[in-house]
Amino acid sequence: MFVINIPFDGLEVDARSPQLYVSGKTWITLDGYDFPANGWFDSPLSFLGSLRHAIARAADGEDEADFYFWEGSYFVKLVPGPTHEGQRCVEIFAVDDGRAEDVFADGGSVEASCVCPLGELARVFQGVVSELTGWAQERREVELLEFLARITDLPGLE
Repeated sequence: MFVINIPFDGLEVDARSPQLYVSGKTWITLDGYDFPANGWFDSPLSFLGSLRHAIARAADGEDEADFYFWEGSYFVKLVPGPTHEGQRCVEIFAVDDGRAEDVFADGGSVEASCVCPLGELARVFQGVVSELTGWAQERREVELLEFLARITDLPGLE
């Protein structure tokens, strides 16, 4: 099971020019394991943009696709997995790149993993973006809404 955790109540939005910046707690849960850690403080927009790109690459049939946390040495690797009940799946590996053990050719230690249908991964992503959009609408965060509108669609997935 794959879960994106971004508690909206603690988000801080800085919409001043020249660039929108949002900070707050951002982490994922893979089959009950919080990565990088429960309550991890990061940049949710950078994380979501990176995740969207990785999902799109996986949908295009790439051999591997990564998405990143911006604080620390943490990333998540998507690798094509077995088809389950007619659904394309990906293996999701949570990697600490700061660890000495080499698990992947590019290094890092696998902290957690799971298998998830690609469509489910996309639905989880779109659900968080939708909830964040509602939160931004309530607060009239125009710049944030403009960003979220650009990342809502996931090409290559039905």
